[in-house]
Amino acid sequence: SAQEKARVLAEKIVEKVIVKEIARGREKLPQRRKGYTQKAIVGGHKVYLRTGEYEDGNLGEIFIDMHKEGAGFRAMMNNFAIAVSVGLQYGVPLEEFVDAFTFTKFEPAGMVQGNDSIKNATSILDYIFRELAVSYLDRTDLAHVKPEGATFDDLGRGEEEESVGNVSELSETAAANSLEVLRQISSTGYLRNRLPQELLVVQGGADLSAGLAPELSQGGIVAEMTATTAVATGAITLDARTKAKMQGYEGEACGECGNFTLVRNGTCMKCNTCGGTSGCS
Repeated sequence: SAQEKARVLAEKIVEKVIVKEIARGREKLPQRRKGYTQKAIVGGHKVYLRTGEYEDGNLGEIFIDMHKEGAGFRAMMNNFAIAVSVGLQYGVPLEEFVDAFTFTKFEPAGMVQGNDSIKNATSILDYIFRELAVSYLDRTDLAHVKPEGATFDDLGRGEEEESVGNVSELSETAAANSLEVLRQISSTGYLRNRLPQELLVVQGGADLSAGLAPELSQGGIVAEMTATTAVATGAITLDARTKAKMQGYEGEACGECGNFTLVRNGTCMKCNTCGGTSGCS
């Protein structure tokens, strides 16, 4: 009957599986992009590795330079880097290149100088993809020296945080936003997917303005307090000498008024207090 034919036809349509292959297009890199340059010496040969990154920090291209212009091995490495870059932009995972080219053996090979994580390589390609794996994939198993610093997912905590009354830890949302800004402005490969050591996302300076209010001494002279800017590894204090240098004072006394406010004015000196010069008009 017509109903049975319709049912059989429907079953055939359901059983038919159609597989559609979607070809991925080439994902272009930004015109102005982040990256880093690593110089190293592998087996006595200088190797320069330059990387280019997408906005999310993923690797998108590499450049390899070694030997002098016109050398055959240099041309081979340059074209090999182009082939790898095209593969990365067409979606080939970096892991595939790492698995394919690490532990390859050919000359030049041997000790690696100038790299803080890779100390030995069996070939130029072995060194290149060890470096990329450590920097972009956090493959510390391929490094001879583990990179320093915490990963991007970790938040450090200052040991003396409680003793500083003007510094307070940010909320998780604000801290995550700060780390996201750091990811956007820094090269993932240069930092090896890690934050600088002893980095703590804090909020400070809220109560500093009250302490910086000018105080009047008995003679009526304004004495400004020194401002101290706290940073991750120490403190920078702007004393009177540093402030004077920043304003351009040379440290010599004016011949007319006696104030130490002489600044450079061409080949001569000019006083910011009285306007006198050291002999030039």
